[in-house]
Amino acid sequence: MKEYKIDLSMYEGKVREVVSEAIQRHAFKLGYGWLSGGKSLKSFGTILFFGYDGCITHGSTKLGNWASGKNTEISAADFLALTPEDVQDKPKAPKEPEFKPFDRVLVRDANDRKWHIDFFEGYYNTGTLYKNTCLSSPYRYCIPYEGNEHLLGTTEAPK
Repeated sequence: MKEYKIDLSMYEGKVREVVSEAIQRHAFKLGYGWLSGGKSLKSFGTILFFGYDGCITHGSTKLGNWASGKNTEISAADFLALTPEDVQDKPKAPKEPEFKPFDRVLVRDANDRKWHIDFFEGYYNTGTLYKNTCLSSPYRYCIPYEGNEHLLGTTEAPK
């Protein structure tokens, strides 16, 4: 997904609250969700970041490795005019593989994390980004081990 940064510091009080809520609701419709999981409205400071991996976070302009550095500063009004097609920076990913309990899988929570091996347990559908439950923990990303053995212990993207 495309990365955006919205600075709401020009708004104050109730106006900032209303604009923030409208932006969050629209972001959820576009496919973004909170980095911490879920899609509930939150109060925060003045800056919102929308990441390449569909995560929303807030805070200062220095977020370390979270954003790729390709975020576009955009006004609240322009963000509210975006469509789901506008925020996609690449073609839709192929359908995710279906797993059965005890399938061997590679898992990780973020693109900059190493792939680890685990056994698939089930799907976790509570509105969070961590939807693949394995024996050790829920994970955001889950791919078959077979055919991807070379990715174990790396941060490389699957082909």
